[in-house]
Amino acid sequence: MLNIVIMCGGNGTRLWPLSREKLPKQFLNLTQKEYTMFQLTCLRVENLEYKNLIIICNEQHMFIAKQQLEELGIDNYKIVGEPFGKNTCAAITTACLLSDPTDNLLVMSSDHMWNDKKFTESVNKGLSFIDNGIVVFGIKPTYPETGYGYLHIKDNDLIKFVEKPDKETAETYFKNGNHLWNSGNFLFSNEIMTNELKKNATDIYNSVLITINHSGNNLLQKKEILLNKDYFSNVKDESIDYAVMEYHKTGKVIMYDGLWSDIGSFKSLHDFLPKDNNNNVIDGDIKCIDTTNSLIKSENKLVTTLGINNLIIVDTRDTLFIADKERSQDVKLFVKELKDENRCETKIHAKAYRPWGWYINIDGDDHSGSKVKRIGVYPGKRLSLQSHNQRSEHWVIVKGQAKVQVGQDFHILHPNQSIYIPISVLHRMENIGKEMVEFIETQIGDYLGEDDIIRYEDDFGRV
Repeated sequence: MLNIVIMCGGNGTRLWPLSREKLPKQFLNLTQKEYTMFQLTCLRVENLEYKNLIIICNEQHMFIAKQQLEELGIDNYKIVGEPFGKNTCAAITTACLLSDPTDNLLVMSSDHMWNDKKFTESVNKGLSFIDNGIVVFGIKPTYPETGYGYLHIKDNDLIKFVEKPDKETAETYFKNGNHLWNSGNFLFSNEIMTNELKKNATDIYNSVLITINHSGNNLLQKKEILLNKDYFSNVKDESIDYAVMEYHKTGKVIMYDGLWSDIGSFKSLHDFLPKDNNNNVIDGDIKCIDTTNSLIKSENKLVTTLGINNLIIVDTRDTLFIADKERSQDVKLFVKELKDENRCETKIHAKAYRPWGWYINIDGDDHSGSKVKRIGVYPGKRLSLQSHNQRSEHWVIVKGQAKVQVGQDFHILHPNQSIYIPISVLHRMENIGKEMVEFIETQIGDYLGEDDIIRYEDDFGRV
């Protein structure tokens, strides 16, 4: 049987401020309004007969992956939460160990765009080579790109992996037709890959095996698996290309010659998305005059442009980013600087998602004396039973039907009703209706940080 492995690691720093640590690019609606890139990847394989989707992601993104799978009606999945990223060899080893020895595995990136029909055809073609070696999907180059690794091929045989070339070498590769872009997507039998891991990446294989053995019982039957942090920290950080594929002697290559894009920067996003008559990508309340070759996105306010060319303009609730399109991937320099300053804008959006719903910071910060949030709670969900040592809270219901605990008392609240929570008093919000509960929370206190929460009970295992 075939298992589909979707690798969802990474924070997408070159797409900041849209992509952030708590909600990275693969879980955003960047390339389509209806589905996230992760969801599009899940839908891409719906015409393949497979046993399980195995999702490898950071542990803090497990609830997001689960919610987005359930939105698609997919229930044959396993979500594996890594405490931190350890590169593709560790992820693939984990997937192999959580699959039956006789399974085949298709490994996919969660942020690539394909022609789904041609991709399915390529996978089916690759299955015919699966007993001969590890199958790699190579992309037929459409121009001499220097930003991708290449595959040197002869017919369907993989000769070797080639590092990112300089411009002159890339032009040679483009002309000779014997080199394809390395898509980083693989198809293989568990038996062949496991043998290669044991032979060429012994330390990684053994470290991942020890981690899994210390991550709970009956893992093959579980839908959600959290890898043991202490043991996983000992796993070597290395890509599957370096750890295994450079030594693999019988690799096979399937050439894919349809639509493909690795959405790794604002430039690649601009190239992929539909454009207006002036070659602009427009998303939001935007008014343009004499504006060309640009990507302009606004989340919640009017943005106007006049006489500009070749720019990236991204306006979120808390951040404005403007860049020359050709230099837009250097946004990672800002991310590094902001991380060094411990700025929250690299970690979390102004609209932050939680397993129970979301919240939006409307006004104030941790030290302003007051803070106002709009909070949404999904039907059937509830916040943790908690208290605060340094703040009181006022809640005003604006939508839905809520059950609120304050101390030992319980209250049923409807829109336009409010309640007060004093400092240090136990409290909890629960949505007991069939629609979202939304309420305005006003915090008052000397310190208003998210770490001033003492949890006594929590449906999601948080402490």
